[in-house]
Amino acid sequence: MLIMKCPKCSKYIKSALLAEIQTIVCEHCGAEVAVNNVLVSSNGFTFDRQDLLKRFFRYRKLLDEVIDENNSMAENGRSSAESKKSIKQFLTILQGMMTGARDNFRLQFSTPFRVEVCYGKNACSCNFYNLSMEGARVEVPGSNPLPKVREEIALEFSLPGDESVIFVTGQVCWTEKAKEAQHAKHNVGIKFYPLKSADRAVLWQYISTSASEELL
Repeated sequence: MLIMKCPKCSKYIKSALLAEIQTIVCEHCGAEVAVNNVLVSSNGFTFDRQDLLKRFFRYRKLLDEVIDENNSMAENGRSSAESKKSIKQFLTILQGMMTGARDNFRLQFSTPFRVEVCYGKNACSCNFYNLSMEGARVEVPGSNPLPKVREEIALEFSLPGDESVIFVTGQVCWTEKAKEAQHAKHNVGIKFYPLKSADRAVLWQYISTSASEELL
């Protein structure tokens, strides 16, 4: 979670969108203030976001090492319950830090959110795993060919509660091939090309409203 101290009332403002906006209305005193000195709050710990960005790759490497250690301990029956708990807590903190370092809030979907996808000669119905102003992670049926990295891809979808259709194009930036299990899906990371101003406004309204609702 991203937070900042309100310069008017000195209370902390919480918003997942602080990295994307210039001003915000304080949830405590109602004043509109400039976004500045953003902090990352993760599992009881607080970090300066700018300092975190300067050391991003160091923390990213540390996160990978902790993930490996957590997996190793899970497979090791001799690891104590206390050790497993500690490594999971450390992992949660690091994951929260990495989330706070992102330039765009990623809206996660707990229920399937359909999107029509077209790449190369392939067209299929997929699900959004997450969605931001700059891109998305899409789950593609494993029966379809795996998109190629840097391949152009088109998406067409309607946001919940809005009948208008949004059409965006982008580029595949990473892929994860579906496992052999039945009904497995490919995971595909997409970076959007610049959105039309009308589509951008509609998407921002939906994402910003959803981000605010997550705090309730």
